[in-house]
Amino acid sequence: MHDSDSGSECGPMAFDPLNMPKPKTAANQNSPLLKLPDDIFKCIMDYLDRDAAWSLKRLCKGMANSVTVNQTLYRYPIQLDDVRDIRLGDWKYRSIGLIRWMSFKDSTNDANRRYVHKLAMSHWASIEDFQWIEENLPSLISLDISAIKDFVWTPEETWTWKMMAEACPKLFGRLEEIEVANWADYTAHSRIEYSYSYNDYRFKQKFRISRRRDGGSVANMIFPMCKKLKTLAIRERYSGFHTWNEWEVHQRVCCLIDGVQKYCPDSMTKLRVYDYAPYRSLFSTDATAWSRIKDVEIGLYAWMEDRRDRDVIGPIPYRITQGNYHRDEEEAFDDKTFDTCDRDHMVLGNHVVQGVGASFEDLLQSLQTISNKYPNINIKPIRNLQNITLHPFHLVNVMQRRHHFGQNTQQNNDQALSDPSSKPEVQEALRWLAKTCDWKPILAWDSMMCDVFPANLEPNRTFLPKPDVLSRIQTMVSTLRTLNIPIRISIGDRTNNCPSSGLDGSLYFGDYKTFVGEDENKRELLLPTQAIFSLTPIASMVDELTIQYPVDVPGVSGWLRAAKRPTPAEKSLMQREMIGWRRFWTRYASQFKNLKKLTANVPNDIYEDWGKGELAKLLGDDRWQMLEVEEKGGDYGFFGSYFPFSSSSLRYSFARKCTRTKFVQRVFFRLDDEPLDLLVPNPQFTAQEREETEITDMHIQDKEMSSHRFWLRKEEDEEKEQGKSEKRKREENEEAVDGDGDGERSTDEQALKRQRVEQEKQEKRLEQMQRFRTLSSTLLG
Repeated sequence: MHDSDSGSECGPMAFDPLNMPKPKTAANQNSPLLKLPDDIFKCIMDYLDRDAAWSLKRLCKGMANSVTVNQTLYRYPIQLDDVRDIRLGDWKYRSIGLIRWMSFKDSTNDANRRYVHKLAMSHWASIEDFQWIEENLPSLISLDISAIKDFVWTPEETWTWKMMAEACPKLFGRLEEIEVANWADYTAHSRIEYSYSYNDYRFKQKFRISRRRDGGSVANMIFPMCKKLKTLAIRERYSGFHTWNEWEVHQRVCCLIDGVQKYCPDSMTKLRVYDYAPYRSLFSTDATAWSRIKDVEIGLYAWMEDRRDRDVIGPIPYRITQGNYHRDEEEAFDDKTFDTCDRDHMVLGNHVVQGVGASFEDLLQSLQTISNKYPNINIKPIRNLQNITLHPFHLVNVMQRRHHFGQNTQQNNDQALSDPSSKPEVQEALRWLAKTCDWKPILAWDSMMCDVFPANLEPNRTFLPKPDVLSRIQTMVSTLRTLNIPIRISIGDRTNNCPSSGLDGSLYFGDYKTFVGEDENKRELLLPTQAIFSLTPIASMVDELTIQYPVDVPGVSGWLRAAKRPTPAEKSLMQREMIGWRRFWTRYASQFKNLKKLTANVPNDIYEDWGKGELAKLLGDDRWQMLEVEEKGGDYGFFGSYFPFSSSSLRYSFARKCTRTKFVQRVFFRLDDEPLDLLVPNPQFTAQEREETEITDMHIQDKEMSSHRFWLRKEEDEEKEQGKSEKRKREENEEAVDGDGDGERSTDEQALKRQRVEQEKQEKRLEQMQRFRTLSSTLLG
């Protein structure tokens, strides 16, 4: 989910009156939820979304007719994710389209119509649909029409913005918030062909009808009618075009700015922009002072999230060229205002794109520049940035700048060699992110876990030398720590990219390709990993480390396999993985001297093997505590809210017949900030030598260690279980004797004892959870 405030998709029957649950009273059940006072229950419901309300309504006794649940369910019933990019066939014939809309209309009545405050409309919605909203939803004050684009590629519905304005004046007249697609970006509206009428042989590219054909755009037709408008939201997807002529500058900049300034009422004081592109073009120019705007919300989360699956974010060279030519198909989009615009579009365009790139440094500098330029505007992100995931080399520039004809080569080299995080404006922007946006990123280390990094990244890229890349990451991490931002590293971020297919697609410690020799003696080799994963420069600064595997490891047959036991190939891969982890902990465990939290969701065999290596020494300090949850067939329960990627990578539904690897879930944590007393081997080594020294098989042999409280040896485990069994037998015999033949009394006493034991376990679990929550709140501020 990006910066949209919409929830996840709801089932198509969510508003089907034929499938509404039968009313149930609270009298026939004892749920403490229903015994809460209504004001407290409303506070709880404020944290739930539409889908959670629907689950309560369907599954919980006494909730079917709950007014509070219905208010949450109908507050924002049809959301943008429900209607975004629906093709015509899906809209007409599948339950996600028109059927869902009709179900919602049928379920709306006098009891719930006033609960509807916001609604998102499909590209295929008719004027009659908007008229129905005007007549039947009197409390609607927010309307999202950003899914509606200016071009219709099929003759299903051909209304124009002018026709809409004339048909529904009262609807738009009462809106306080409206969300629209960027009316100034032709590309955003024209690309709709590929998803809306794809493979439709009857309607080829030249067949299209414009909603502007009678001269009206959403800006000049709809905005003037919104007399009570307080918030305008603009959505735009990145177009990918980096060369603009003067006409395109006018369309992308002037039409956007003028559309807000000329047509929005004076009551509109908040602007929400979901993408970086319009944000930059809107505020980087001197075309307006934005005197009315008091608050601006920007989609920083979406900007970062969209770039998570890219190995490298490099500079983007924009060019502004002379001329006002445009393609014939853009004629329907042209409002003819270019000829009367008195701005210097060459200067304006260059001002917009000057220094613009896709790197994190460019983003920070733009934020700082614009914040200083408009001190009267409160700029903040649309959503919290606390758990945003980034690759570590997204925080710095790792590529050399491209040299363009006529540019100063020495200047480009100086820019490439300079460390961004050392710049005062970048540090100030980081401080702004931490203070204003609660920015606490998680650094996904997967792409760094390669012995030949950065050769494993995008090909045909001109990277800085590896020492420079690691030095920049180290400086950036150090800067974050000075701002009291915890350094959180994750191994296992598989949410935005698919692992390679094959036997070891979900594993980390495969052989790596390298070359030995030179010239004619040069040859290729596959060597076992040495776990040289570039952590040495920052290991001493890491506060949290999360390690997790996808549930279908080891990746041979996957979790749908029928075999109950691992195959020989799977055993071999897991053995290789355990050897890799031994090298990893041998190299890095002693360097994590400031680690305060280690979260593990790993196969049981790997976890048990960790106890035979250097990790056991790291966790040998008495300050460490452990929180453990029993793994139950894919239900991650309590841990679901603490694993940073649990929303997509951990929530799987498994049938009982599915055989898969047994997992272990642990959180090791400590509540103090003092460094750990760890003995670093070979202290005479430099950091580079420590990072690159060879770890032989002798270094990773089983260590002779005494019993560890987090890893019970097999013999100790068996003795412990045997002791428990003997104790239970003794207690049963004693109870039988004490009962003096009174079987009923003995049974009652046994039940009371079991109850006391369960209560003690529950109290211990609650105590663990409280300590863990205390740690989380401490680390996250």
